[in-house]
Amino acid sequence: MRSKDETKVQLILGTALKMIERVGLAGLKMSDLAKEAGVATGTVYIYFEDKNQLIRELYLYLMHYNTADLNQPISENEPLKIKIKKIARNYLNNNINNPEHGAFLEQYFRSPYFHEDDATHQAEELALQPIYSLLVEGQRQSLIKDADPELLVTLVCGMLNEVAKVSIYTQKPITPAEWELTFSVLWDGIRS
Repeated sequence: MRSKDETKVQLILGTALKMIERVGLAGLKMSDLAKEAGVATGTVYIYFEDKNQLIRELYLYLMHYNTADLNQPISENEPLKIKIKKIARNYLNNNINNPEHGAFLEQYFRSPYFHEDDATHQAEELALQPIYSLLVEGQRQSLIKDADPELLVTLVCGMLNEVAKVSIYTQKPITPAEWELTFSVLWDGIRS
């Protein structure tokens, strides 16, 4: 078995993402994907066993991509509220700057492809670890509600996803005043 060319993997995933935005998850066909990516259909199957694996790999890729730089530029010495504010803004900006990611994720979570297998769930938790860590730290300091961190992350990310959609659909940037209001509501929702 030959080694996989990471460039082709990225090409196939990127092409799939663009196609899904246009035709939806149900409309994605491996042969059409190959044609649009400029590779043979057999090449797609070298990298992805089937459509289910491709969709799962695309989800994991986006989870890592969307959370890779959440901690930038956060200093360990900053107060917890400032750290959470910066991570939340990074998350929001990433959603606004990559609307096709949100379109895919929304379809994915509402589709039969979404099933919580252990490997996917672990990868998701690892990708969201910066947010979980801050919330748990805040709970230890009695600054954040004593609730399941997974529920708190879902609430925070859900709110930010919706704010991003407003910016994307209206094609208007989030103003500084709107951001301050958004974070104020978010912070009030999670603090003790």
